[in-house]
Amino acid sequence: MINYFNTILDGIMNSRRIIAKENAEKDYRTILALHPTLKESVKQKKALELFIARATALKKPCEAEEKKLDELNKNISDYVKANNIVFSVKYNCPICKDSGYVNQKPCKCLLEEYGKLLKQNMSLTPLPEFYFKDNTFAKSNVPQAAGMNKLYKILEQVADKFYSTKLQNFLFSGASGIGKTCLAHAFANQLVSKNISVLYLSSFELVNIFLDKHTNKQTALRKIYNYVQECEMLIIDNLGVEPIYKNVTIEYLMSTIEKRLGEGKKTMICTQLDGHALINRYGEALLSKFADKKYSLSVGYINGEDLRKL
Repeated sequence: MINYFNTILDGIMNSRRIIAKENAEKDYRTILALHPTLKESVKQKKALELFIARATALKKPCEAEEKKLDELNKNISDYVKANNIVFSVKYNCPICKDSGYVNQKPCKCLLEEYGKLLKQNMSLTPLPEFYFKDNTFAKSNVPQAAGMNKLYKILEQVADKFYSTKLQNFLFSGASGIGKTCLAHAFANQLVSKNISVLYLSSFELVNIFLDKHTNKQTALRKIYNYVQECEMLIIDNLGVEPIYKNVTIEYLMSTIEKRLGEGKKTMICTQLDGHALINRYGEALLSKFADKKYSLSVGYINGEDLRKL
């Protein structure tokens, strides 16, 4: 779990605990109202406890009151048992009692809430429900079928071994409509289903986030900037169509990729530009980050049929 959602998760669990205790207090008052004898005993108990606490603080003797309190506690216990009365806090999660943790490890309930947040924040607009199992290239006869099917299998392996794979940077370059975006959707959805944080952005959306950060605009997009840096998998789609803003587009893009690489986080780029066009637009430094086979998977320009026209 990354720290980005800690404040939200703490708020969710705290609200659950408050609601559980408020409900327990209501149940407690209801039970006392139905049992006047018990209510009076509880009232006497509170008065005795207060007297003993004050006497103890003033170092005054209170043995008689302590003995009376012991007797009262026994009477209350006997009454509760005889009438099958149960006082309890009904937590949303009885396993962790809405703390979110069991033996200092995230509870299942906390992981479920975390997964919901990942799903809600994986893109600015909802992604299609497309997964690796929906890949049909194995049965297709389009020119790019074999290559794209191979990429699906590679990324499925990456998703299964996300934290152990050495691959950090991914670059898929190819013609429009060959299936790059669907591949990215499948990868993003698969990762989020495993509670791995993903942010999927078009290059245009990403540059607008950079621009708001650069100009210090406190917009909704500006707030996503931190998630761009912190998410475990950043997917940038259609790189090359975004506007080039001076001191923003290339500079922020490069610093983000370098920062993520240095922190062991993964970045994927899908683009219609070939290697030469990428160098001309962004410089050699960008391509070099995706060319080192020690930590990168870079696929040469993929040609094929435009699937959107079939």
